[in-house]
Amino acid sequence: MTDTNVPDVIPAIFPERYGCLKLDVEALRARDRVILQTSRSTYTLTVGKNLHCILSSTNPSAKIGQIILKGGTNADVTEYTPNRIIVGGRMAYVFDENAAEMTTTPVIESLVREAGLR
Repeated sequence: MTDTNVPDVIPAIFPERYGCLKLDVEALRARDRVILQTSRSTYTLTVGKNLHCILSSTNPSAKIGQIILKGGTNADVTEYTPNRIIVGGRMAYVFDENAAEMTTTPVIESLVREAGLR
């Protein structure tokens, strides 16, 4: 598949690796990996059950570890999108289900989903 044929939103059924402009959070399945590139670093999200994930980063000062994926925001973190993560926006997550505030990544420059083994 060439870059001109990359789908806008990645459905859950694609077994290959695809770049995209938007990612449907509800389509993620256990063992999927999402790779987010920002200007500062690369974040890798390994999806578990019920959007409990493990987040790692090449930036040693990034807030990472076991997280709960909440969706995304726009670049200014003024609009929250619980079911989408978009290039040009930020990924939103919490470390605890009862957390009042979400943590966000820097602005996402590229986004890739790798479907996990089924």
